[in-house]
Amino acid sequence: MMISDLPNDLESDILSRVPAKSLWELRTTCKRWYALFRDREFAEKNKRLGESVKESMLLSDLSVYAIAGGDLLQNNNGSIEFTGKLTNLNGSSDLKISEIFHCDGLMLCSMASELVVWNPCTGQTRSIEPRTSYRYDDACALGYTTSSSSGHRSYKILRRFYRQNDKKVLGEIYDLSSDSWRVLDDTFTPLGYSVNHNGVSLKGDAYFVAPRGKGTDAFLITKFDFTTETLVPLSLPFQYLLTREKAFLSVVRDKKIALLHVLSSGGTMSIWVTNKIDDEAKDLSWGSDFVMGIGSCEKNMYLESFLFDEENKVAVLSCAVDLPRKYFTRIYVDDGYLEKQVYEGKTSTFDWPRIITYAPSLVHIPKSTPTRRQKKQRLAIP
Repeated sequence: MMISDLPNDLESDILSRVPAKSLWELRTTCKRWYALFRDREFAEKNKRLGESVKESMLLSDLSVYAIAGGDLLQNNNGSIEFTGKLTNLNGSSDLKISEIFHCDGLMLCSMASELVVWNPCTGQTRSIEPRTSYRYDDACALGYTTSSSSGHRSYKILRRFYRQNDKKVLGEIYDLSSDSWRVLDDTFTPLGYSVNHNGVSLKGDAYFVAPRGKGTDAFLITKFDFTTETLVPLSLPFQYLLTREKAFLSVVRDKKIALLHVLSSGGTMSIWVTNKIDDEAKDLSWGSDFVMGIGSCEKNMYLESFLFDEENKVAVLSCAVDLPRKYFTRIYVDDGYLEKQVYEGKTSTFDWPRIITYAPSLVHIPKSTPTRRQKKQRLAIP
């Protein structure tokens, strides 16, 4: 018996357990599969049941590179190699990507004058038109709300921007389903700089390390809840984060938040991990002590992002290196005992490199409304 001889419901159930990337490569097998893999309910079922085979990418020097070997946390024994560079974004005149915010297998790509949502698994993209215009100092995050009745996810973008006429930092929400922007009203807690460029997404919400208030030296973690559209202050695993110290966030197994703390004295670093975060949690619950201490930042080396394997106690770090008239991106693997450099690449200017590991998804990006529809866009790494 062939799989095509099975009842449609059973065939769909079997296919929903196959990794998303493999399914997409099979989409042209027949019309029924092509339609099935683009179905929203099937895509959400595949996210729940499908085998999670992760991919990794590097954002460096305003370019995006696909990393060979899939999950960097599982395949980091040798030097890093690339399988391709992002070279095509149909309908866009700007491929200089300065920031990427990952959520649910989708990438929110920020450029000087454009914002694009990209699914690297299917190649689908959608350019987001601004309400007025984008600025170089904007900070954006991608998240979603989940319907209590159907379980469907509705994707939204949070944008923090500076309004020049009254010198205020404000926020606005873009709803991909309705294709519309909405400025957050005056009753909303002022964003200030609580939304910044080093955020992460977990269960549809965005998390940031941010100043406690204007002109303060104290920092905390903030969460933007896309369901309630509220900014929630959360506790650090220690009492204070001083101005000269740095902290970066990462997501562990799509269940926890990890925080890498860089001390001001000697650049010594340590990693802390929360307990599992559920939807009802009012604050972050941290482990009783830090998980591991790792090497020190060298002079002229600036950490930008990290990944963490809690089970095996392995961290992957991306750094910018500023030397006289030379700039580099470096990636290190550190297990608490040995630090190993696995990549170095020269950049044209000082850069903030970001490493991203994600589970490919068949999630379909809603199209814009007919009045604003553009040509179908596709972005793919060869």
